[in-house]
Amino acid sequence: MDPSVRRIIESCELSHAEFVMHYQPLKRRIDDALAGHPAASEWLIGPSRVGKSMLINNLAREYPETKVEGVRRIPVLVVPVPSPVSPKEMPKSVLAALGMPTVRGNSGDLFLKMERLLKLAGTKVLLFEEASHIVEVGTKMPPRAAGDWFKQLMERLGLTIILFGVPHLEKLYQSNEQLRKRSQARRQFRPYDSTDKAEYFSFAQCVMTYADVFDKAGWPIDMPRAQLVGHCYLLSGGLVGVVSAFMNRLAYDLEPQKRRLVTAEDCARAMRSIESAGHPDHPAFTRAEVTPAELEQAHITVLAEAKLPRRR
Repeated sequence: MDPSVRRIIESCELSHAEFVMHYQPLKRRIDDALAGHPAASEWLIGPSRVGKSMLINNLAREYPETKVEGVRRIPVLVVPVPSPVSPKEMPKSVLAALGMPTVRGNSGDLFLKMERLLKLAGTKVLLFEEASHIVEVGTKMPPRAAGDWFKQLMERLGLTIILFGVPHLEKLYQSNEQLRKRSQARRQFRPYDSTDKAEYFSFAQCVMTYADVFDKAGWPIDMPRAQLVGHCYLLSGGLVGVVSAFMNRLAYDLEPQKRRLVTAEDCARAMRSIESAGHPDHPAFTRAEVTPAELEQAHITVLAEAKLPRRR
């Protein structure tokens, strides 16, 4: 395989329907903040590998860091939430995201330093990645106190905040009614549901995008497209991030070889090298046919693990 093909697969970011549904309104929220509108709070939950990180990266990429008269300007800052969380680690995580070396001090002093540097950088929006760490077992900062900390960012610093995490992030908002009442309704970034024709079609388009890259590079996948889509759904339960990991692994396995048809055995080998998400009793690429019941079971497995209800 031409190494550039593997690069294309690795760098492929799919602006699929569920992604766009969240990207556009969150971008508008950021644009509002940069235009001087009042600070706001948004939060988005979704299972692991649904595409939250890609969403954060794409939003941040729209508002790159610049320099104005030698001063760094960071309008939108991505902040990975530490684990375990504590009153000192939260401002330290913001300082680290600003590129500051390890700093010492009590939580109050760190907050003041964070406030000063955020103003200096012209930051208007904070994107908190893995915010669900706040409500994990073992945290040293009670969820209610964490909610008050975020409320301070909005009210005292005038910052718009967007929190991203797995579904148990909801506990943060349940524990602090003041933060909840100041925030927009939760957003759910969900895996595609095979029982919904429109959603399954959107999922199929993602699979086809990857398959077309292989095909154009001289590595056609040797199975009917509907069958490939079904097996990709079996291994992912509708999570596009899992499909991405599978396609990346397939490209990695094929890279040392000469051009040829990509077989079901190649796909099965790649699948065994990643963490699949579907039902363990219905592994992908083990037989030709995939039944609707098996697809539904894969989706239910993903929802159950994430503690998400079926879409109504």
